Amino acid sequence: MKKTMTIFGVILFASFIFSSCGNKAENKQIQSTEVKENNQPLLQPEFLGNYHGIQPSYYMKNQYGDDMLINGQKVSVPSIDFKFLVKEDGAASLQQTNLEDNSRFYYDGTIKIIKDTPDILKIECFLSDGKSSNPTYTLAINKSDKTAICIGNNEPEFKLEKK
Repeated sequence: MKKTMTIFGVILFASFIFSSCGNKAENKQIQSTEVKENNQPLLQPEFLGNYHGIQPSYYMKNQYGDDMLINGQKVSVPSIDFKFLVKEDGAASLQQTNLEDNSRFYYDGTIKIIKDTPDILKIECFLSDGKSSNPTYTLAINKSDKTAICIGNNEPEFKLEKK
């Protein structure tokens, strides 16, 4: 009788353990799916829209931070007019206008929130012209006045204003 009770108890305990493990794994799967689907929060509507600014001309730098020289001459980058459009669902676009010759370049892409504090919202814009140019810019948005600082790779920072 004791053997039967012990065996019954072990079977009951084992079935409880296995059923609990199965439910936990199932719950984890449901939770991780929800996290994946909601991985990137959407921007609040007040931060959507156009951000405009002018990047002043500058001299291109090499990998060591020195002025890049070609035939003994510094390589000058002209002043560029930037117009970012931050859209719903994490989409973004950029229009760049060269202020020397008025040529325009267009980029589309996505954004990712990288920092959200009570004062500052930092978003990273991953853009592409659909060909070979794939710039990434970080916009550090001041929440109180909706101005921003545009930070590019190896480019000077400049101010943007929300229009």
